[in-house]
Amino acid sequence: MKALKSLLVAGIGVAALAVPLAASATVITFEGFPDLTVLTNQDFGNGVTFAGATVLSAGGSLNSGNFPPHSGINVVYNPSGPMQLNFTTASDFFSGYFTYNQQLTVTAYDSANQQVDQVISACAANYVGSGCGAANEFLEVTDPGNIAYVVITGGGGNNFTLDDASFTGSRDPGLPEPATLVMLLGGLGSLALSRRRKTVA
Repeated sequence: MKALKSLLVAGIGVAALAVPLAASATVITFEGFPDLTVLTNQDFGNGVTFAGATVLSAGGSLNSGNFPPHSGINVVYNPSGPMQLNFTTASDFFSGYFTYNQQLTVTAYDSANQQVDQVISACAANYVGSGCGAANEFLEVTDPGNIAYVVITGGGGNNFTLDDASFTGSRDPGLPEPATLVMLLGGLGSLALSRRRKTVA
């Protein structure tokens, strides 16, 4: 019986480990960058690079009366054409808060350049005073473990701001995936049952 209790306690301990092993979400607020910083491969800590994104600051180049930040004072905008985010480790989702003067499309692609999800903004424009919706519309694309990059399009440039971008951060490669832990727990449970049967017999 002691062996059974020890195995069950071990199983509970392993189950508790499963919580931090799940991929963690990263939120980029764009704070701390000077006005008009061009984003490329700045270190955001979780393997994301930008193309077609420039920082705008309230009190600087940002027209915050019509395009207010979702938080803080900084946002990013697309000076010309689409904006793209590339992930070094495939992401489960990407989301952000968008204010725009032309309808937006957010499209997620896998590593084979196949579209895996897409969302279109609710309005043709949602900047303050546009008459449709509210500024900082939340948009999200999802496909667990498959999103290699995201492209945000709408207009020829200078037509949207993005704030509080969120995506799944990298998993620690030294730790097992949650599916592996489930198999481990199943094995421990089977072992505990077989030990219990031997003890009872």
